[in-house]
Amino acid sequence: MKIAVAGAGAMGSRVGLYLTQAGQDVVLLDDWQTHIDAVTAHGLKVHTLGETEYHPVSIRSFKDYSMPVDLVIVLTKAMAAEEKIKQLMAQGVITAETNVMSMMNGLGHGDLLRKYIADDKILLAVTMWSAGFNGPGEVTLEGTGNIEFGRMDGTVDDFVKELNAIFDEAQLNGRISEDIVTSIWNKALVNCCFNTYCAVTDKKIGEFGAYPYADDMLIPLMKEIIAVGERKGARLDFDATLNKFHAIYSPEVVGLHYPSMHQDIQNGRKTEVDFLTGRVAKYGREFSIPTPYCDILTHLVHQIEKS
Repeated sequence: MKIAVAGAGAMGSRVGLYLTQAGQDVVLLDDWQTHIDAVTAHGLKVHTLGETEYHPVSIRSFKDYSMPVDLVIVLTKAMAAEEKIKQLMAQGVITAETNVMSMMNGLGHGDLLRKYIADDKILLAVTMWSAGFNGPGEVTLEGTGNIEFGRMDGTVDDFVKELNAIFDEAQLNGRISEDIVTSIWNKALVNCCFNTYCAVTDKKIGEFGAYPYADDMLIPLMKEIIAVGERKGARLDFDATLNKFHAIYSPEVVGLHYPSMHQDIQNGRKTEVDFLTGRVAKYGREFSIPTPYCDILTHLVHQIEKS
């Protein structure tokens, strides 16, 4: 399958690398020329479990790529997604036959894709893989994960089945979801809680979880998100989610990981908080559901961004 991964940051590099190693025809697309040059010259430098290796992957700049593909996996920052989708359409990368998958963090991406892509070509995905971006051409890939994905209406067609087989062959652990709305909100729960809290406390996920009163911080925030998510059609389980949160503190899962929002702040980049707690707060206002924890965390992250 011809696949373009739009956004060659930490997660885009991980997904693109695994698909490449599984024999798929993959190109990573990015705008950062220094990163592109480093990967082109030396391969992708990957740190895993105390070891460092270089892996060849194909990478190009967005502006220089114009080949049509079967699948575009969107892993840009949420703020840049609409511009990049329009650019790829104008350059002929996305055609009427191209499936487009959002694997971005946050909420509201299905509505964005529907502005440009036919419903039967849209895929939404959430991933529990983690990745760290260390600098041009260099990433840290620890832990395990999966990719849960599906059509917005739950249809499981031949393309969905083929893609799931490809994900499994690439050891990305694909899971077809017949309720992708719930899947997205379950992932948003993770990101709204740990991306924000780890960003404002400057901690890894396991370090945050080691605080004796971490649950006192998590529980009221979780209740806000679940109340809003259920009004948006998601089926969310508070107890199961809290148990999952306790499990991910382990170093063998993602306990050693700094979430992406923390990485953005450390590198002086704008975060996706407006698509996480900020988007939950926006929906909460529409439904007259108070979201004080989401509101204050969104403001705190923006304060840190500005400093």
